[in-house]
Amino acid sequence: MGFDDEVDAARRRLEAALAVKDEPFDDLAALQALLPRIQAKIQSRRLTFQLGGDDDETSIEIVHVERDEALGFIFADDGEYVFESNHEEFFDDFVDEDADSFTLRLYETLRSDLPKYEVETKG
Repeated sequence: MGFDDEVDAARRRLEAALAVKDEPFDDLAALQALLPRIQAKIQSRRLTFQLGGDDDETSIEIVHVERDEALGFIFADDGEYVFESNHEEFFDDFVDEDADSFTLRLYETLRSDLPKYEVETKG
């Protein structure tokens, strides 16, 4: 593939991405697509990830199995994924537009902060 072919291919990918941005963001579909990514990346006996919510907003709930306690929720809103924790003293909230980087950031956040949560909430 020559230079012009590579530029043309990159241009087509960019145009396709921009066309998708013009479509409204479907929060429920985004969460339904995100959930299996999270479950595949974070396979844990400690945590479960459940799609749920109410009529107003759907979310992915992160539950600590042993304590049967929600650690936080993941929402999709206007093209962004949002993690909000019920335990801000342990887990920082964050936002990301990309599902893969959001999943990686969630993995890193839980991996680094879950030990402190488990030790300090023991009992």
